[in-house]
Amino acid sequence: MSTASQNNEFETSTGVLWDDPEAGQTWLVSLIGIIILTAVVIALSVMYFKTEQTEVDLKVIEPQYTALEDLKLKQMELLGSSGSYSLDIAGKPVERQRIPVAEAIKLVAQNSALTVPPASASKPRAAASAPAAPAAAAPAPKPAAVAVPVIAPADAATAQK
Repeated sequence: MSTASQNNEFETSTGVLWDDPEAGQTWLVSLIGIIILTAVVIALSVMYFKTEQTEVDLKVIEPQYTALEDLKLKQMELLGSSGSYSLDIAGKPVERQRIPVAEAIKLVAQNSALTVPPASASKPRAAASAPAAPAAAAPAPKPAAVAVPVIAPADAATAQK
């Protein structure tokens, strides 16, 4: 048999049994637990998605293409160097000379025959203002050929692609 005390304890032959906890305390502990659990879940989600975005940036958006970087370095070296190379034009090998870009700019600036006239200078103004009888116009002078540096691929596998 058991008897109840003033502290909501039941005394039995096996010992003291406690009564149910107060409802207010149960609600308070439950709400605190739910708030902590929600904060932990949100923090883990933020860390996961931030890590996922970092990995996508590293592996997809900004990958290191070493083959392309090497090819670019070789091409930049060719632009700054001089030498000869040969092309196969209509089945005949043609020997060409390559000069640095800075030197080519200086040569074009020094030689006015290498410059191309502006588009507005191609129409004579006298012919446009007087629509007289057609006269035999002299052909426009052709600009001198300028050797443009051609970058040859470093190996045969790159040339076929």
